[in-house]
Amino acid sequence: MCRSHGCDQTTREGKPFCPDHVEEHPYVREILSTLQRREEEEESVRCRGSRAVDPGGLTARELVLHLSLHGARTVERLSRELQLDPKVLEGYVSALVTQGLVSLGRTNRGSTVVRLTDESQVLDLSSLDECA
Repeated sequence: MCRSHGCDQTTREGKPFCPDHVEEHPYVREILSTLQRREEEEESVRCRGSRAVDPGGLTARELVLHLSLHGARTVERLSRELQLDPKVLEGYVSALVTQGLVSLGRTNRGSTVVRLTDESQVLDLSSLDECA
């Protein structure tokens, strides 16, 4: 039975909540809270630019991880791959440049390229435990 107060739906495979109340599960609440904080930070970065970036936040860490896994990327490509508005991405990139984590370059066609400052840098994946 569903653990939600007043719900008498049967759950499957011993799950604590039915599909109508899955958002009450502590793990799901944690994920939704993380996503909410991410949205709030991205909106703040959209309005205030790099000053609003948390270098240890989910989006900044995701950007660094993406570059460590896939190598240098143009700003346009990063925007598509990370599904970030270009203005928001610009704020994150600027903050990470200031932190010394990434550097900028240019392609032959004039596009801006973002790369980790040390291409041989091995990302410490234990710093991403909060995402797991």
